[in-house]
Amino acid sequence: MIYIKSLLAGLLAVLIACISLPVLVVIGLFVYSMIHQSQEGEGAVGWDPISLVHQQPLPVVAFTILVFASGFFWKFRRLMHR
Repeated sequence: MIYIKSLLAGLLAVLIACISLPVLVVIGLFVYSMIHQSQEGEGAVGWDPISLVHQQPLPVVAFTILVFASGFFWKFRRLMHR
């Protein structure tokens, strides 16, 4: 039962991270755009979201494993000390 609860805690940690990370990025970009005023000589820099598809999935997989492991071991250690 300890392993199942720890597994669910790890999955919940991944779910929360996948929801909160994009929200925090959008808030951070908004705050940065409010603080950093553009000057007249600066031009816009384009961003291609399709290029994200062609990148290696290793950072995403590593982030997911790290978040899952942190949630799993946090709950596991908490339940083992009872």
